[in-house]
Amino acid sequence: MKYIPHPPVVWAAALAALALMIIPLRSAEEGQAKISASVLKKYDANKNGMLDETEMNAWQADREKQRVDREARQAADLARYDANKDGKINKDERAVMKADDAKATAKKKAAKAGVKAAKEAEAEANLLAKYDKNRNGVLDADELLARQADEERYRAAAEKRKATMEAKKQAAAEAGK
Repeated sequence: MKYIPHPPVVWAAALAALALMIIPLRSAEEGQAKISASVLKKYDANKNGMLDETEMNAWQADREKQRVDREARQAADLARYDANKDGKINKDERAVMKADDAKATAKKKAAKAGVKAAKEAEAEANLLAKYDKNRNGVLDADELLARQADEERYRAAAEKRKATMEAKKQAAAEAGK
């Protein structure tokens, strides 16, 4: 049998077919590389650094749910703010929407500040309950000194615990060498 060289077109077709077989593998690897660390942390159940089919399906289901929820919120906003019922939010309607968002944000901040103020008031009440021996609502010099002495004891104990932990870490590191 005689060897017949293949024309360049045949070689080009063979290379193209080979490339088509490799591209899906490469794009799958690239797709895995593009998945963020936070997605892997949440969905990579077997912790192999990649999403298998089940994990990918869970991620996609969550993304679809988020999309549906977002569309529902957008539809609710449209129904609420589209005053002229043209199916779009115009400049005036958007201004009303932004004003409502600002009010909601202010309410959230006020609630958060209220919680912080309540915690501070509770901390102050606890301080007075512990150190205000004469119950006059103010920490006098002797009471302040007692508080300061307690703080110094707490600080010294914390430093001692920290030094102990550092020594244990150092010993473990040296034992592992």
